[in-house]
Amino acid sequence: MYTYEHYNFRVICLVLVIMAIFFFGEGMWPGGVISVLLIFATVNSHTGVHIDPENGRYRKYDRFWGLKIGKWEKLPQPSYVGLVRINLSSVRSAASTIVVPQGKKAARAYKINLAVEGPKRYISICKGNLDKMTLEALRLGEHLDLKVMDMSTADKKWIR
Repeated sequence: MYTYEHYNFRVICLVLVIMAIFFFGEGMWPGGVISVLLIFATVNSHTGVHIDPENGRYRKYDRFWGLKIGKWEKLPQPSYVGLVRINLSSVRSAASTIVVPQGKKAARAYKINLAVEGPKRYISICKGNLDKMTLEALRLGEHLDLKVMDMSTADKKWIR
């Protein structure tokens, strides 16, 4: 089974810290204790994906202290693994807009997609910096015995 997982900082942790400070400052001990417990529950947050080709299924999940939240879905027939470049300023997955100047190296990230047959076309696996995502794409391609295409530049080429 292929597994990819990374730490995921949740903004709710900062909100809970502010709430805890407020509750303890006002002498509201039960509210402060509950806030601290919620901080500990959310601070150790990871996001990941499992791909189980033997059983033909995959799942994206969130993990809090060992508890994985996410449902298994049927894995369509995979075609290849794709490594693509994305502009961070065009990604709207965050709660607030990420302002990153265009033309800077920091304005780009790289994403791994698993191209599949059917109407879904691809399953997004992960995103990060070029070196890490290249290694991860090769690892996924090797695990699923698929070709890996580097589409991060104008020169699209097979790297596995």
